Amino acid sequence: MLTCLALMLNVSLAELPSLATEVEAEARTLTAQTEITPAFLTEIVEFSGDAERLSVALRAAGVEQDLPCIFHGIAEDARERAAEFQSADDQAERDAAFMNLRVLLDDAILIAPMAASAAADRAAEQAVAQR
Repeated sequence: MLTCLALMLNVSLAELPSLATEVEAEARTLTAQTEITPAFLTEIVEFSGDAERLSVALRAAGVEQDLPCIFHGIAEDARERAAEFQSADDQAERDAAFMNLRVLLDDAILIAPMAASAAADRAAEQAVAQR
């Protein structure tokens, strides 16, 4: 766990917009999925990890908006959605899990550009402060 935390903290302020874009792209890819496969579940877990990494990096960069908390919540919810898929016993439960996941992913798609913008703003603030 400590190794994962150390890796999460290694995202520089300059890399934050790229990470936010990556989270958005992963969300878009997952939204297109229609079948539950081991690869799909792995992609959800990877998306969750990237969303958590974004949360930690935003907080470490001093982004003061609610964005770090939002992406932490997205990461937690993604893991919960993966568990829903794994425990779904029938088509109705699978359909509900897909709907819940898509709502979460739509949120990530909408909010990730805001995180990229907030990180760019924070970088600009730091650049001005260093002059």
